[in-house]
Amino acid sequence: MKKRLSKIFTAGLAVIIAFTVAKPVTVEAAQSYDVYDLNQAEDVRYTYDSEIKTEGDVTYLSMQANDCFGDYYFLDKGYKSFEITYRAKTPTSISARIYREGGPSFMYFLLESTGGEFVTKTFDITYPMTRYDYDLTFTCGKAALDIDSFKFNPAEEEVTEEPIENPVNEEKTNTVNCTVNSWSDGGSANVEIINETDVTTDGWKVKIKKGEFKIDSFWCANMEEDSEYYIFTPYDWNKTLQPGNKVHFGFNMSGNVGNSIDYTLE
Repeated sequence: MKKRLSKIFTAGLAVIIAFTVAKPVTVEAAQSYDVYDLNQAEDVRYTYDSEIKTEGDVTYLSMQANDCFGDYYFLDKGYKSFEITYRAKTPTSISARIYREGGPSFMYFLLESTGGEFVTKTFDITYPMTRYDYDLTFTCGKAALDIDSFKFNPAEEEVTEEPIENPVNEEKTNTVNCTVNSWSDGGSANVEIINETDVTTDGWKVKIKKGEFKIDSFWCANMEEDSEYYIFTPYDWNKTLQPGNKVHFGFNMSGNVGNSIDYTLE
């Protein structure tokens, strides 16, 4: 009888242990740390396929092509730029997507080769909401990337200026800049549209002249094409530009890209 009770007790204990191990663990996103301070890459919450490595006195996040990492951000002060300390042997890129909000792209930046050294770069970013919670997933481009640290720089407070009497009537318009990064069988481009007027503009259109290349993928814009052009137009969330603000979109190409492409803003 004692032996039988001992077996029953052992079996019951095994069931309890198995249930405890199998019970899912819920991880709640932390909101306590300040994303405007420098974030060390080794402290990110979800590294997925990326790896934490140490070299000398630098601990960094090692990302291969298309690797990603993610975390939760409470951007209560708004933001104006993204600062990253990285190194790359060949040109690559980093992008971020908002999964909490259904997956729209948050930002995309081309990263130049650094010759094996860690360098710090700052990129302007814009988004219509200044206070929001984000689940961001950062993704590496088509070449490897090592990240030492990164942070969001908060937006500056608006300064009210006294109106200027009898201002000079200068005609101002939206402007567009396009940065092309090419390689042997293709390339990528980052397009920036800036509102240099004194009024809010609603909507924009950028036409890319077709050449010896084909646009394979794109982000932060809609695309259609006719016989001569690839035509990009905004989503609802990035069509409105306040005076002095800017938006970005980009695309990847295959074929003979060269050092520049023909583009116009309408």
